[in-house]
Amino acid sequence: MSHFTPRRARPLTKSRARTPRRRMLTAAALGLGLAAGAAIFGLAAAGPDEDLARIGELNAMGLPVVETPGTGDGRSEAAGVVVEAARWDLGQVPLNVAVRPTWTLRNTGDRPVILGEPHPELREGCCPGPTTLGTRTLAPGASTTLTFELAMHPGMDGPHDLGLHIPVDDGTTSDEVLTVEVVGDFRS
Repeated sequence: MSHFTPRRARPLTKSRARTPRRRMLTAAALGLGLAAGAAIFGLAAAGPDEDLARIGELNAMGLPVVETPGTGDGRSEAAGVVVEAARWDLGQVPLNVAVRPTWTLRNTGDRPVILGEPHPELREGCCPGPTTLGTRTLAPGASTTLTFELAMHPGMDGPHDLGLHIPVDDGTTSDEVLTVEVVGDFRS
């Protein structure tokens, strides 16, 4: 049978004592270390770019919604429904903000059309957001809007290329599909 004798605790010397100043320095060093680690790994919250104006709203994830940057070009058409500026190029977009490219869909035909549920096609990047389509039935000459929200956080950064396909039923035997596109580079 072995005999176990516990060690005596060493008394705290002045150099090992936990003084208020020593605690404060330890906390400061820990805080700086965490901040540096977050910056290195891209975990620090990125704010919106100074050039992008907030519109005073938060999206469902709590991110600020900013004015949609970039420009639109091109044209898309299906069954008499036309979209000008069908390809929206956001350019560079900061992380941790939401942008909402919006398109106007106009029925230029002579028959009413019914718009189906928009469905995204992910070509590059990730995470298509929610779409909002105004009215689904368009009389000749009527228009509606389609909005597609995008919001990326660290880990989702980089180039994104997405298409949105909207089925258009004009009452004929074959449905057509209207396509709009959005591209952008999300970076902190």
